[in-house]
Amino acid sequence: MFNNFIKFPIWKKDGNAIVDLNDLQKNQISNFLKKVTSGEYKFVTNPCLCGNVDETQDILVAEKDRFGIPCDNVLCKKCGMIRLKERLDDYSTAEFYKNEYRDIYVGKEQASDNFFNSQAERGQTFYELVNKYVDISEIKTVFEIGCGAGGILYPFHEDGKKVSGCDFGEKYLKFGQSKGLDLYQGEIDVDKTPKKSQDLVILSHVMEHFNEPIKTMNEIIELIANEKYLLVEVPGIFDIKKTYFNPILYFQNAHVHNYYYYYYLKVFFESLGLKVVYGNERCTFILQKPTNWIIQNDIFIYDKNMSSWAEKIEKELKKNYLLHVLKLNPFYLKVGFVKTLDKLGLKKIVKKLLGR
Repeated sequence: MFNNFIKFPIWKKDGNAIVDLNDLQKNQISNFLKKVTSGEYKFVTNPCLCGNVDETQDILVAEKDRFGIPCDNVLCKKCGMIRLKERLDDYSTAEFYKNEYRDIYVGKEQASDNFFNSQAERGQTFYELVNKYVDISEIKTVFEIGCGAGGILYPFHEDGKKVSGCDFGEKYLKFGQSKGLDLYQGEIDVDKTPKKSQDLVILSHVMEHFNEPIKTMNEIIELIANEKYLLVEVPGIFDIKKTYFNPILYFQNAHVHNYYYYYYLKVFFESLGLKVVYGNERCTFILQKPTNWIIQNDIFIYDKNMSSWAEKIEKELKKNYLLHVLKLNPFYLKVGFVKTLDKLGLKKIVKKLLGR
């Protein structure tokens, strides 16, 4: 029903942020937009990974991101992938990550204990997930790409693994280095991280940032030793109601590809020659590199089932948008329930019964 009266693009280009911004974020967004206007930052066309070049097959779903930054996000009706119609070129991308990215997305110039600890909590979840599906004693070396302050690596570090990571943000790297982590600035350096040297490579909300996912993923797989593992987590569109209750919170100008879904990623990773050990709709995957793996560059990510998934994703976006507007999302219902208990004087009693 909602599919008929909610029209795309849902989120128009109006410059208004959906999230609260501090002064640092506002200033850096302004700096970014000035560089775009002046031509210092340049954009290029971002083709769909399924090979679709018919623009009539693209639905414009959002004209901005959660920070209010103008960027057209299109849904491919052929494969169901949502991507930026245009992305920063490679030079502009590197400069953006060096100069504005962390300030805009985190809102702090320096990493903090809270930031590091939140990363470490996610790292502990990853550690436990890997341990559930893989013999953790087999994992001797762990490398994270886009590591930030390196907190995700910390639980592996504490378990005696040889950990390392890379990122563009120098200030955040220094924080992790102060914790005893081996982190370096910039892109992957094969002199520091040789091919086939890693038992586990982690990409936590990083793959959606890749300008050329197929090419970059091939380069990353080369770092993994034969029969060893890759852990990937990206935004999952069917997980909106559990994480970001408002769909636009997933839209970010740094996300070249904004939403994934399990079936798409299964096809994606298998097309790259990897074995899926574990995967879910949150889009967390554990993958294994076979001994006979070879580079798979000239491929398109598509099969005939994806068109039906594209229709489901269109409905999912509209449904979650409507739930957000009507405040019927589980997040709001939980908040409302807690407020009701508080007004009735029952909040402390219920918390005690729940052992909290």
